[in-house]
Amino acid sequence: MGVKMTLTFDDETMETLRRKAREEGFVRPSVFTRYLLLQGLKKNMQAEIDDDRQVIRVEVDNYREIKAFVCNKKFGTVDVFANFAMAQYMSKYPRKTAAERGAGETTKD
Repeated sequence: MGVKMTLTFDDETMETLRRKAREEGFVRPSVFTRYLLLQGLKKNMQAEIDDDRQVIRVEVDNYREIKAFVCNKKFGTVDVFANFAMAQYMSKYPRKTAAERGAGETTKD
């Protein structure tokens, strides 16, 4: 079994948690709060172990359009598509090293 913990929030914070919980698909704000807490701990512990894998949360204005595109192209989920799109962009526009940029060279006027 686990240990029980009590958290106290003011009315404004509680209303924000209720709203965000509904937006994220949680029935109760307490479950949403537990999820956020555990995700934060997991992320911090994982960051210490593996800097190569992180969770990124991005607010997108045209989510429905992106989701429809993802379903149409059979990518599976928006997460998979986002990862694919970033990899494609990075391969198309690779990061240049200092030597390739000509670091250290002076420009002649």
